[in-house]
Amino acid sequence: MEEKPMIHSKENIIKMCIWIFVIICVVFLCASYLINDEFRNKIDMKILKKEITENSANMIEINSDSNPHVDSFDKYIVVLSKNVLNFYNQEATNVAQIDVNITIPYMASNGKYLTIAENGGEKVYLISDLGVKWEKDISGEIYRVNVNKNGYVSVLFKNTTHTSIIALYDTNGKELFKYYFKETHAICAEVSENDKYLAIGKIDYSGTVVKSIVELISIDSAIQNSKRYILYTYESESGKILNNIKFNSKHEAICRFASYVQKVTSLSDERLYDVKNEDTFVDINLGDHFVVIEKENSGLFSYQYQMNIKSTTGKSDKLYILENDAPKSLQLNKNLICTKLVGEVRVISSNGWLIKKYKTNTEIQDIVLGDSIMGIVYNNKIEVINL
Repeated sequence: MEEKPMIHSKENIIKMCIWIFVIICVVFLCASYLINDEFRNKIDMKILKKEITENSANMIEINSDSNPHVDSFDKYIVVLSKNVLNFYNQEATNVAQIDVNITIPYMASNGKYLTIAENGGEKVYLISDLGVKWEKDISGEIYRVNVNKNGYVSVLFKNTTHTSIIALYDTNGKELFKYYFKETHAICAEVSENDKYLAIGKIDYSGTVVKSIVELISIDSAIQNSKRYILYTYESESGKILNNIKFNSKHEAICRFASYVQKVTSLSDERLYDVKNEDTFVDINLGDHFVVIEKENSGLFSYQYQMNIKSTTGKSDKLYILENDAPKSLQLNKNLICTKLVGEVRVISSNGWLIKKYKTNTEIQDIVLGDSIMGIVYNNKIEVINL
């Protein structure tokens, strides 16, 4: 009877040793996955099954003769054709369709919201939850729309009197204010995630040298018609053209110019990056980061491409190696990076991890990227990839 405690003690020691061994193995595997590119690639391909090939995913059939316009938002692929907007889920099942009076669409999405406007026309819709949340007729010619994650919609249009007009609407379709331009041309507008700031990018052609201007506006002050609604104005270097503006989670406006990236806040501005000759793509549409794909000479007539994921909020940058594959295109949303290479498409997270690799021998017409879904668009089909 006196030997039982000793037996139990031996069993506990064995169990503890087994657990320690398991923990050591898990730590070793995790560390190897983090620091060893070759090991991580094997795990991604063989165990996590991150690589898929054409015709192995769910498919949506489309008729190219009907000139379909394909896009993606949230967890849906949407196809607009003959004034009907069809919604498809991750199984490529048609889950809803709505009528929209749009022929040549301009689409923009953010989270669960999709806005559609008639490019060069007067109609604009806000779509959410598989239906129309509101629709408007604009008295002018629409050329750009945008929406933030809360459903605030900015519409850029022009009329016979003004070169540009910006109208801002809240989630319920209430017009908050209009902003008019006579001598400058507005090219983009973005609302911050807290709905407090509107960043407007415009180009001034009136002088001898073209100049780009970014204005950061207080939405509350503009609604109240206060004279101090412009919080900060940034003017570009001479001849530098603005391409786009995006807000990060700190409500700072990240501005992509042709040759550099600038941060603009309500108090100051700061240079984040100067575009180099080796840079093949620079894109700011990635939440708290922007992406630079650069080419490095790795030998005589040999190049290696790498993706630098640079933080706009002071966090550490990330790196993803593309090796010798020259990227053909780059698309971003708030959390995902999609790049097309020769015969394949790769989706990468904002921390530099491979999410999915798609292989094909057929020419891809387009790629649409949602929050958890991607559509590979061909001439007669869309392959739906879950992310």
